[in-house]
Order: sequence, then structure tokens, then C-alpha cells
Amino acid sequence: MPTHFFWAQISPPRAHEILLSAQETNKKLYRTAVEVMAPNIGLRPHRVLEMPKVERHAAFAQMLARPQLEVLSFNLISHWLIENHSDLLALWLDTLKIPHDGRGCANSFPPCPDEAVLRDGVKTLLEKYEPELVSMYLNAFNEIDEVHWPKLQEILSKEPRLQPAAA
Repeated sequence: MPTHFFWAQISPPRAHEILLSAQETNKKLYRTAVEVMAPNIGLRPHRVLEMPKVERHAAFAQMLARPQLEVLSFNLISHWLIENHSDLLALWLDTLKIPHDGRGCANSFPPCPDEAVLRDGVKTLLEKYEPELVSMYLNAFNEIDEVHWPKLQEILSKEPRLQPAAA
């Protein structure tokens, strides 16, 4: 599932958390978001930055739910996951025996692992983390160009705990 679908489903505090993470730790990414969003809001970038953060981020979340902003959506969610949930990312890659940097970032990905290995990995994550977070991560993971594993997508679409819920 593309990441833009999550913006319409996640709570406003979660959306704010994701965007605030970019603002605080990746100024370039956040500046790109402001520059992309400003015309859609009908304001110049400096005026967007004058908006209260919660209001600004709520407006951003609505726009990030659009398919044409998938690349920006993916980058914002990926950044947030890496900065704030690297333990989850590392655990997933460890369960699949994919080498990574210790923070859950891999340089390459194998062909799709066996379905049983994927199911065990999903089960391990769900035992330790909230389903919304697991769903966001696994869907974002499966959107990586080198991944796109149909077996993982099938597991994600059939596991009731991993279905996005209305905020």
C-alpha cells in the first residue's frame, strides 16, 4: 500500500509527530515539504511557516493523502521511522536475516523470503509494537523499489490488525 493512504487514516497527533520529526532533524526535507505545500495552501512558504505548527501540520497531512505527493509522503514517513523507530526496523531486518547498519537501514534486499519467514517476522513485530506502527513500517518497506514482495503484500492485506483504521 502506498504511504499516502496513511495520512487520511492516522490521528492528527501522529501526523504532527511525523512532520515535527522532519522539522527538527532534517531541515532540507522539511523545507521541501513547505515549498511543495505552500502553493496548495495558497500561501508563500514564509507565510506557511508563520502558521501555528499544529494547524500547519494538519493542513500538510490532508495534502499528503493525495497520490501525487507519494514521493514526499514516503520520504517523510521513512525519515520518521528511521529517526524514531530504528529498533523496529532493525528487528524486522534481523528476523529476515537481512544485513543492515544497526539502525534498520539496508543497502540491498534479497528476493522475497519464504512466506513462513515473513509471517514469523510480522508476528514478532506485532508482539512488540502497536499495529498502526507495524502497518506503516511494513507498507513503507514494501514500497522500496528493490522490495515490492507480493507475499508480504498478501500478508499485509489479510492480517486484520494491519488494516488502516479511520482516525
